[in-house]
Amino acid sequence: MKKVLFALVISLLFILSDNNLFAAAQININETDPVEQYNIGLRYYSGDGVRQNYIAAGEWFRKSANQGYAPAQYELAGLYASGAGNFKQSDKEAFPLYKKAAEQDHAKAQYYLAEFYQNARATQKDEQKALELYEKSATNGFCDAQRTMGDFYYTGTIVKKDYEKAYKWYMKAKEQGDPKASFCLANMYKDGKFVKKDMTKALELYKEAADKDYTPAECELGSYYFDNNNHKAAMNWYEKAANKGNSQAEYYLGLIYFYGYMGYQNYKYALEYFRRAYVGGNEDAAYMLGHIYYNGEGVDTNYKEALEYYKEVAEETNLSEAQYMVGLMYLNGEGTKKDVEQAKIWFKKAADQGHEVAIERLKKLSGEDLSQRAGINIVKSSQTAVVVSSTTKVGDNVKSSTSTISADKNKSSAKNEKSGSAGKK
Repeated sequence: MKKVLFALVISLLFILSDNNLFAAAQININETDPVEQYNIGLRYYSGDGVRQNYIAAGEWFRKSANQGYAPAQYELAGLYASGAGNFKQSDKEAFPLYKKAAEQDHAKAQYYLAEFYQNARATQKDEQKALELYEKSATNGFCDAQRTMGDFYYTGTIVKKDYEKAYKWYMKAKEQGDPKASFCLANMYKDGKFVKKDMTKALELYKEAADKDYTPAECELGSYYFDNNNHKAAMNWYEKAANKGNSQAEYYLGLIYFYGYMGYQNYKYALEYFRRAYVGGNEDAAYMLGHIYYNGEGVDTNYKEALEYYKEVAEETNLSEAQYMVGLMYLNGEGTKKDVEQAKIWFKKAADQGHEVAIERLKKLSGEDLSQRAGINIVKSSQTAVVVSSTTKVGDNVKSSTSTISADKNKSSAKNEKSGSAGKK
């Protein structure tokens, strides 16, 4: 009982001290001053000396915003836009507040108002107005806006593609320590966009971004060392990226363990990483899971599981090898009821992309010499079942499969980081 009473007393003292701390902080503060009102709002917002309370923060920001103080207008707009904590989300309330702050040249407000115009949030879509605001924000020194302008010029979004201007804006953002901008510049040096190809400079920039825990840069470094057969270094960078949930890094770690690049195979770890990558949306991993369950490598053969993975890849990515495998499994009745007509449908999908073995299979089933059809580029396969052979490790066939599914190794970067546009092909 004494312990309970003691705990209650301590709690009461904590509450009182919390309130007293804030009361003390208000001594000599003119609560009608917009700057002081704004500062009180910040304290409630961050929990600085008081209990964090977004509703109270919003009320103090509102007092200040009503007097025309741009930073308060921006913060109140942010609360409405995000619906932080128990604050009611409302784009309709956020938009005019961002607009008022932007009209006072508040750089961050200009940036977020631009997003509202670009994405038609609480207003009509107006890309030119958005561009104007992004450029104002960037000129006023807001790093995110500078990087966004770089993205626009790199990809030709809203503006005409211009690598020189992209480089200029990325450089401005990099000079403020932005790792995403360093990553985009690295890609420009790697690909020779505006600047001369320079892999040494690209690696320097990738490492600069990676040292700031920018996951796509870690993954890119892993891919560079992987392609150059330095699997120990590749594994180091991939593990850093995988620990942050990068699915492409998880996929490549799966390959390293599956094919034994560190001197030993570990199917258990390979399966774990492929599954993690698959959950993260990586279709390369889905294909490998289909391969594993079809061939029973490290697991019991499970045709039903294999068919599900192959079919998903075939439908989502249009990969001819996956389409062929789906056809083969329907033809043989593996993981499903034997269905020759379904087999022909899937073989045709693969054959239309020039898959050699699918053409031969379909030829035998239909009696038509499909290899003579105009416009087909024959795709040779190293084996009839899968594009990846355990004896070839990660040679040309795996890379061919990966490039077909992902377009390039920056697929995850482009998906997870909208600002890494220079990483897109």
